[in-house]
Amino acid sequence: MIEERLSDNLRLLNLTEYESKTYLALVNTGISTVKEIREFAGIPYSREYDILESLEKKGYVVVQPGRPKLYRAVHPREVLSKELDVRANVIEELINILTPIYETSTKQSSFEEFIWMVKGTKNIKDKLTEMIGSAREEILVLGVRPIIEKSIIVALSKAKRKGVKVRVLGRVKGVEHILKEAGLKYLKFEHDHSRFILVDRKELILTSEEQASVNCALYNKNPGCIKLYVNYFMHIWSDIEQDVLD
Repeated sequence: MIEERLSDNLRLLNLTEYESKTYLALVNTGISTVKEIREFAGIPYSREYDILESLEKKGYVVVQPGRPKLYRAVHPREVLSKELDVRANVIEELINILTPIYETSTKQSSFEEFIWMVKGTKNIKDKLTEMIGSAREEILVLGVRPIIEKSIIVALSKAKRKGVKVRVLGRVKGVEHILKEAGLKYLKFEHDHSRFILVDRKELILTSEEQASVNCALYNKNPGCIKLYVNYFMHIWSDIEQDVLD
């Protein structure tokens, strides 16, 4: 399994499957003949010299002339550090070129006008973490499902320590102790069919019980829409808080 993963990772560096296996074989065997490499890597007889020649050109392999020729893998740190530098330079260049193009094109239409769909559990969790991390004043959470994840709880706790006011509203049975341990202020609300998180009354991510099963959420920055959800949350919060006081 480790060999498979390493081979897959090397293929991300534009090596072919056989090139990846050949380089890994040389890393494992040290100085080797073509026959020894072929047997270890399991590459076809007709391809071995082409593969080694290609790896030599790419800087992964060095060859010692003779009969038979001997091959040695270039030290992983040396060859992969070069790959890292090349990719870092390419990425930096792409950022510098594409950023002004992106910024110009996005100015042509307001981001706040649109509702964006976020698909996949990881993507939703990453977006929530990003939003919570950017909070400066207030986080409103309706429905406990979005905050059951440990990373979200950690993010909310960090926000609270920074002075952000965090309020949680929803069904808390089974997770009440988690909220208490995190020091989060919450009120029980059994009818949290809609689930959302609001950050600084500027960003909203919304899902529902039905949508949660297909790992889908909606992200919104529209001020009018956000105002409706803020009013909804604050109305319920005030009513429940009043009932508790009574």
